[in-house]
Amino acid sequence: MKKRSDGRYCRKIKIHNKFVYFYSSEKTEKQAVKDIERQLIEYKEKDRQGKTFSEVADEWSDYHFPTLEHNTLKQYRPALADVTAQFGRFYIKDITSNQIDLYIRSYAKKGYAQKTVKTRLLMLNLIMKYAVINQYIINNPCLYITIPKNLPKKKREGLTAEQIDAVKYNIDKTFGFFAYFLLNTGLRKGEALALRYSDIDFDKKIIKVNKTIEWIGNVPNIKNHPKTDAGIREVPLLDCLLGLIEHKTADELIFPNSNGELLRNGNFTRLWDKYRAETGLNITPHQLRHAYATTLYDAGIDIKTAQYLLGHANIQTTMDIYTHLSQSRQDAAADILNKFVSSL
Repeated sequence: MKKRSDGRYCRKIKIHNKFVYFYSSEKTEKQAVKDIERQLIEYKEKDRQGKTFSEVADEWSDYHFPTLEHNTLKQYRPALADVTAQFGRFYIKDITSNQIDLYIRSYAKKGYAQKTVKTRLLMLNLIMKYAVINQYIINNPCLYITIPKNLPKKKREGLTAEQIDAVKYNIDKTFGFFAYFLLNTGLRKGEALALRYSDIDFDKKIIKVNKTIEWIGNVPNIKNHPKTDAGIREVPLLDCLLGLIEHKTADELIFPNSNGELLRNGNFTRLWDKYRAETGLNITPHQLRHAYATTLYDAGIDIKTAQYLLGHANIQTTMDIYTHLSQSRQDAAADILNKFVSSL
């Protein structure tokens, strides 16, 4: 043990093939020895127990969150808060698969939607994987945990034929062309708001989708690459849009604010609310994207092509939409057939 120039005593001890330094501010060397021995016992006990779930979750979020997009973070933060509230005080070594399974099932029993429960399990799994990689635990207790079947799914209501007609016949209303544009391109609202005239090839009749905007608070931020590579695509510029899009300077935005700049979050909300008030349409931009998917289905576009045009990273997403539409058509046919037979 050595006495440092600042007056503290220091002892270097090798633990698990690495040196750990212990310091004491006691006045005498004898007192410092006892103090460092106490620290060593505490250190070994903490080393045996390991880190708490809360400590590992903080490490993981500091490492992982900077790599995520703003909208993803909005989903992850509540889930992280929930799982930390449940497991935070426990040492991560002591958390078992059974505890996690009980937590997931109890969460499901409260009536939460499938996506909400799934996000909680995903959060636990990511943190436990991080713990395995950093040798805080040997095995991931989430490895064989699955969410309960038949959890409620949040339904996305499709647009009626009357609502689609209203979108078509109200292009002249505030933000009416934006709604009509989404209906006939299937773009996400952020992708449409990021478009400039240089992204439109009028000769080939295609729209190049290679960026999106996200709002950090109220401020718009251009992302040159969408969430996945699947977001980078070319979609047809339909004839119904061709005559409505002006040929302006390449750098100009197609849907700018009054100053020719990107729409702020507040700008977009006010414009969309005004559109709904003027038309009486209580719809969302995503419903217009879903209506485009319905058009693809009705036109007989195959699933793989539809996946590309919609920019889905996972073909299962497109298949789910097509399956839902197919079932809806069958249900409608059965209803019509029942009414017809009943009338005979």
